[in-house]
Amino acid sequence: MRKILTVLLPMFSVFILFVTCADRKQSNSDLINGTFPELQEELRIAVMAIIKDAETANIEGLQSAHLNSNKFTKFGPRNFDRQNLESTNKSEAAFFGAVSDYKQEIKDMKIDMFGDIGIVTYYPHVSFVRNGETKHGSGRQTFVFLRTGHGWKIVHEHGTARQQAD
Repeated sequence: MRKILTVLLPMFSVFILFVTCADRKQSNSDLINGTFPELQEELRIAVMAIIKDAETANIEGLQSAHLNSNKFTKFGPRNFDRQNLESTNKSEAAFFGAVSDYKQEIKDMKIDMFGDIGIVTYYPHVSFVRNGETKHGSGRQTFVFLRTGHGWKIVHEHGTARQQAD
């Protein structure tokens, strides 16, 4: 019996290693090529909630969408420098606290899923009133989300305003 175990145990270990590696290769292929419609819908809903929070100047809601971590980063659209969580929260509170009638229309949203990471890109078209003057603008927006125990959180965002033609 001991002799049989001595032969079978290494063979069984090799089999387990082979199955594990084959599973991992399939999983990576799925991550790259899979669309994951249920997760895409979760992120679409999360983005629409962020837009609603912006339109209603719900600063707490906007801030809670960000990952509460020193790994959070943001570029633009109102600040060229890389922002951390604190500077992002201050900038967004100042902006949304100073405007009214903020509206945002999303064009051509694309959501790509990579397991617990999701990347959302779209073209925002915005309008708002500041100092009694109605402003309009458009640009590009990217959100990188991480699925956490508290839902999907933004770990990085990048907004670029479209330059107005002269």
